[in-house]
Amino acid sequence: MKYCSVNGQQQTDITITDRGLAYGDGIFTTAKIVKGKVILLDKHIERLVYGCQRLKIQAPSRQRLMEQLQSAAKDFPLAVVKVMITAGSGGRGYSRVGLSDNATNLIIMVSDFPNHYQVLAHRGINLGDSKQQIATSSMLGGIKHLNRLEQVLLRAELDERIEDDLIVTNCQGNVIEATSSNLFYWFNEQLCTPDVSTSGVDGIIRQTIIAKSPQVKVCKTKLGDLKQAQAMFICNSLMGIMPVKKYNNRILAVDNVHQLQSQMQGLI
Repeated sequence: MKYCSVNGQQQTDITITDRGLAYGDGIFTTAKIVKGKVILLDKHIERLVYGCQRLKIQAPSRQRLMEQLQSAAKDFPLAVVKVMITAGSGGRGYSRVGLSDNATNLIIMVSDFPNHYQVLAHRGINLGDSKQQIATSSMLGGIKHLNRLEQVLLRAELDERIEDDLIVTNCQGNVIEATSSNLFYWFNEQLCTPDVSTSGVDGIIRQTIIAKSPQVKVCKTKLGDLKQAQAMFICNSLMGIMPVKKYNNRILAVDNVHQLQSQMQGLI
């Protein structure tokens, strides 16, 4: 770790009674730093504020978030910044009753950028299907909350597999995402992405691609649909757009993906 602050003070300690530790009571975002600036900073701030609203946590002001993120990023040519907002310490059990207005904790950490992403973005990845399924939740769907045990178990499965990443379905059998990224695919020449309204995370790169490409179709997706996909990619704020060169050992075209990479260059 290159840098860490808690509520604007450089430190690596936090009280053991913090609700983020006890219950996963909080949200987070992870962004790329390039030349001392956070890429898509406004969108990451909006995600943090929106996540706090969904979880009914008192969010830091947008100005405070912007200032602290800009300060944390300014000395790093290429790095990763992770921002966590927890509900703080207090309440009794699950209840937040009694929390003060300033109980919220803002944690900012900067770490090394995973350089292998740049190689994979050009070479492409091998994708398989996870044997595990994630839950559905109308309360939590789409937001990046601190309850990531599903992703921990998915990553444990991936660590024992030969593929670079895995497609994840939910308990209703709908395709949602990869283990830590969103999924796009071309089906009958139509660019599609799975619906994440009740499972998974509505990622910032996903949002950006949909906003810049109005032809994208958000749809309920089954594994059978992916068997017929002509091309496919995964994406998140660190890896950008990552082409899939093989899915379950089936070779996929990458020309469409490379074209989209060129179109989105400078935006993500």
